[in-house]
Amino acid sequence: MARRHQRSKGTGTLYKRNDRGPWIGRWFSHDGRRCEASTRTTDRAAAERILAARINASALRREGVVDARADRYAEAERKPLTEHVDEWTAALRARNRTERYVGQQVSRVRELFTRMHADRLSAVTLSRGQAAMTELRADGLTWRTLNYYAQATGQFLRWCRRDRRIRENPLDGLARAQTATDRRYERRALDAEELRLLVDAAERGPVSEELTGPDRAVLYRVAAGTGFRAGECRSLTPASFRLDDDPPAIALRAASSKRRRDDVQPIRADLAELLRDGLAGRPTDTPLWPGRWYKHGARMIRADLRRAKATWIKAASGRKERRERRDAEFLAEADGAGRVVDFHGLRVSFITLLVKGGASVKVAMELARHSTPTLTLGVYTKLGVHDLSGALDGLPSLTPTAPPRERLRATGTCDDKWTAMSERRLYPRQLGRETVRHDAASRNGPTAVVASCDARNPLPLTGQCDHARRGATKGRKGGDGIRTHEKRICNPLP
Repeated sequence: MARRHQRSKGTGTLYKRNDRGPWIGRWFSHDGRRCEASTRTTDRAAAERILAARINASALRREGVVDARADRYAEAERKPLTEHVDEWTAALRARNRTERYVGQQVSRVRELFTRMHADRLSAVTLSRGQAAMTELRADGLTWRTLNYYAQATGQFLRWCRRDRRIRENPLDGLARAQTATDRRYERRALDAEELRLLVDAAERGPVSEELTGPDRAVLYRVAAGTGFRAGECRSLTPASFRLDDDPPAIALRAASSKRRRDDVQPIRADLAELLRDGLAGRPTDTPLWPGRWYKHGARMIRADLRRAKATWIKAASGRKERRERRDAEFLAEADGAGRVVDFHGLRVSFITLLVKGGASVKVAMELARHSTPTLTLGVYTKLGVHDLSGALDGLPSLTPTAPPRERLRATGTCDDKWTAMSERRLYPRQLGRETVRHDAASRNGPTAVVASCDARNPLPLTGQCDHARRGATKGRKGGDGIRTHEKRICNPLP
């Protein structure tokens, strides 16, 4: 039979499960929980001292003399790092995250910790993290992918800090890299004419990725008219379409939406009329586009894009025009900047056409179902040079529209006399130099004004004045034998 040794209240309890077993102690911890642990000794005196030490430690923590959180940190440090990751994975699933998201985040965290050679939380340091990122970069990963690794690891460490497993985030200073100079995959937006030709080619095309041509045409129209992603389009059923509402809309369930919320996306009236005829007679709970086409959406849309461009080239009137259309970027899978077309490019086209159509930033962000306008305008809006130059038409023109004399007359400051004298001073080489000829019979005043071309006399106007002044001072004729009135030439303005 078990021997029990009762102690007074507050000092714990010692007992044995059998006569030969060790003493087992029971006591209350600092947070009021009942604790039970073996003293690993059969000596009652030693067991009492061990129990008293545990009770004393609980009292010190209860009174705040010893920080009780240090025990949690020590316990977390003794646990392997893989167990912490497993518990974080369970926490992500408890927050209703998709399996794809959980798998991506967990695999990135495990890969980075493997590169860091970390088996405990204390082994996660900033220097090791930077070295692991450098090693991944050497393996060919882009800076954008490395930022995803850093984001996932930071999310895990912030969870550990909130759960009192670590005192601080050891990778808090891990800097993110700029990705603008290392983009290897960038999508381009299709304009309205390209989208029309793409839909026409798909409607007449054969079966591709388990979807018929008319089904693909409707799929492209819905994706380009709503901005839905491939997985969101795959989840739509005839019951999702509210075509009789004002305005008509498509309801997207939270389980299928990327932001995990119920969304109601309005659509155009002409698209609603087209869908009304296509959905007639279909079961309300059956997906419109089943299958695994969303896994190969880029391959599917590029095949239709090639057919559309081939049809467009054949429609040319001559050989020269066909050659020009063959080399053009219109309906091309990739443009000159390396931007490519895939199924998600229909969402890029949707947002870009909204911005080009004059939608405000708030409206474009709400229709795109983005959390910030930076994502809407900075990532999904693709504007060309012609789009940017068209906005310059709203700026005022600063180019002069009237001659100088007409502008002066319009302001009331134009005087032909003074304007002529000002032009004579400002443009001497174009006007030449004016000389006044005296009649031989009358020496009292000028009788004619002669303009001599400045091309024959390369001296500047001031030099000509000085030359005439020297001749008049000495009582001799001017340089060309004609007396010159010094005041009229050298001082055209009073």
